[in-house]
Amino acid sequence: MTEVSTAVSRAQFIRNGAKGSLVLATAGGALASMDGIAFAKGVTKSDVTTLQVAYIAESLAVKIYTAIVDNFHSFKGLQNKDYFVAALKNEKAHKTFLAEHLGSSTPKGFHLHIPSAAVASTKALTNTGTALELAFVETYLGAVQTLSSTALKVVAAKIAADEASHYSFFNAANGGHGVLPAFPGQIIPATKAAAVLTKDGFIS
Repeated sequence: MTEVSTAVSRAQFIRNGAKGSLVLATAGGALASMDGIAFAKGVTKSDVTTLQVAYIAESLAVKIYTAIVDNFHSFKGLQNKDYFVAALKNEKAHKTFLAEHLGSSTPKGFHLHIPSAAVASTKALTNTGTALELAFVETYLGAVQTLSSTALKVVAAKIAADEASHYSFFNAANGGHGVLPAFPGQIIPATKAAAVLTKDGFIS
């Protein structure tokens, strides 16, 4: 399988998959998928679509942080369980906020998976966490650019700031300096993202 630690570039995290499905993917493959979100002409500036993407991303974050907290003892050398408990609380709050604003448009029926290789060791976990949190930061920065509502733009910026703190923790734990670039990149809008999936999918 492609090395999970490979950096997630812009346009790689959010992809438009086959048959109108949305895909969230790292360089190692797809982490989440949802059918029924087709990025055809006419919906490229839809706030609903942007919020749906964010909701699925937050669902993935909740799943991963829950798995870390529940299995913390198995990650040798990993410290500060309190951080992961607090981060999980934040991700749940983000997810709840998005669900409240999406209402009946809240995504359902999507599939999330944590591949064994992504959490096979403490190093694999910190690699995965670093890649995902960077993608989350860039995704919300991209949302600031694409959302039409000023109020939602402000919320997206606030969540990006929160996710940046999560990135810093993972990056430092992974041997990095824990600092994002002075001007973090913006992932391109989901509606224009690459359509190619890696063959090592994490989807069911």
